[in-house]
Amino acid sequence: MKKLTQILDKVIEAVILVLVASMVLGNFWQIFTRMVMNNAASWTEEYLRYALIWLTMLGVPYAYSRNQHIAIEFVVDSFSRKGKKVNQLFIEVLIFCIAFFVMVVGGTMVTKNAVGQLSPALGLPMQFYYAGVPVCGVLMILYTLPRLLDLVKNSDSESGEEK
Repeated sequence: MKKLTQILDKVIEAVILVLVASMVLGNFWQIFTRMVMNNAASWTEEYLRYALIWLTMLGVPYAYSRNQHIAIEFVVDSFSRKGKKVNQLFIEVLIFCIAFFVMVVGGTMVTKNAVGQLSPALGLPMQFYYAGVPVCGVLMILYTLPRLLDLVKNSDSESGEEK
């Protein structure tokens, strides 16, 4: 499972890099066509909006995999060792549930509702844009499962030592 998350990290990193670079170029093109050519490109604003959505939906699991997500550590630091483990287990279960029920199930429903709709400027199917939510959910689940397994395995080995 660890190897899978390492491969996912590399793939997501590459996609994020391409998205950021293409957003910079798209923004440059928008400014160039507006200021120099006096005829703004019609597709760049929509492209940048949807690229930012996908960048966010890929950035969340990427940051989570590297433990660079937002955390309020001063509260957790006041917990006992056992309290910290219970808190971590609760957080991972909560992330798993939100990723599955809200992002995967809900995101899939929203994506299915977009069937037949096209984006105005690019003319791409809207399912492509909405698919970022369930993709993010699946990635979050793939990153959460090894953490949950490690927490359960470590708590089992520690409880065996205490006996």
